[in-house]
Amino acid sequence: MYWSERRVADIASDNGIALSDRLSWTVKAAPQGIGAEFATKDRGELSRRERAVKVEKAIGAQAVSLFDSPYSSRFAKGVGRVEIARFIGGPARDKGAMFHVRTTSNRGQRVDLVLFGSMDNFPGQVLRPSDAPENGWYSSAWHAIAELVESRGTRATSQWGDPESLSVEVLKLASYQGSTSADEEHQGSPWTRGYTLAHADDSEWFAQIYTDVGLTEGRWHLRGEMSGAQRILVGAPVWLRTASQDSIVRYAEMRRRAVTPRRRRIPFIR
Repeated sequence: MYWSERRVADIASDNGIALSDRLSWTVKAAPQGIGAEFATKDRGELSRRERAVKVEKAIGAQAVSLFDSPYSSRFAKGVGRVEIARFIGGPARDKGAMFHVRTTSNRGQRVDLVLFGSMDNFPGQVLRPSDAPENGWYSSAWHAIAELVESRGTRATSQWGDPESLSVEVLKLASYQGSTSADEEHQGSPWTRGYTLAHADDSEWFAQIYTDVGLTEGRWHLRGEMSGAQRILVGAPVWLRTASQDSIVRYAEMRRRAVTPRRRRIPFIR
């Protein structure tokens, strides 16, 4: 569903992962029947699946999935529901995509991942910017969030320079962006908010992490969609896989059905 070619190449380069073409060995009898000759033959480029397997194997335990490790994750992976929306902050206003994953650690800690990528990385335009209306609430911290994403977590010069404060603003954006009324009215119905695109259930995802922050107990009094948040990771998706395109719930279709007049149907007679 989502594949970042550039990010896969960068991770491979940074971690010494060889993603070269496949080679196969052939054996044939040597002249006069003495010994044997070996030759290689190019079998073409690796598939995305093969490259993903090589990356995951090389990264190994650096990619957290149980979230019981200290707050210093470089990569993360998991399976579950992924909510997808647009992010119009930063230079790539028409191409920004935002992903929200909510999970729980082995110890029962609530974990939220907010990932920022590009609409260009949805193969076959499975989702398009035009699918999401630009209306409703938008965070005033968008420039600070864009700086965090563009610098890959190395720069924070805004008034939200405190890592916890900025992480909370990122989660707030993922939870409430596009709200047009009281937050409670949108709770559990993300398609009623602006900028939202879709969600995919039981999706397999792999992400690069920029910041990994634990919220100080008693400091924050979060409500609604953010209630119970304890650990927030911000980063970028490397890939997102679904069992089939039927796993994706597209909000554009739901909005279209909501405004289409109901057709009059003839009662079914047994």
